[in-house]
Amino acid sequence: MTEVRQWLISVLELLLWLVATLTLLQVLFGQNFTEFFGIDIVGNIGELVAKFGNAGLVGIVAAAIVAYLIVRNSRS
Repeated sequence: MTEVRQWLISVLELLLWLVATLTLLQVLFGQNFTEFFGIDIVGNIGELVAKFGNAGLVGIVAAAIVAYLIVRNSRS
């Protein structure tokens, strides 16, 4: 079970790194990035934040739980 947990943590770290890198590339290259890759990372992140915000207290609690899980895993 520990091995599976470590593997999942590694995958999560890789995905977070990928999102951060793609966000940076989209900020640097703007519309050209969106046309080339066919995805709008910054727009998707904005929609996700809006969904948390529109959910009221439940959204705030869910966002806090997600943030806690990410920070907790990065410390270990």
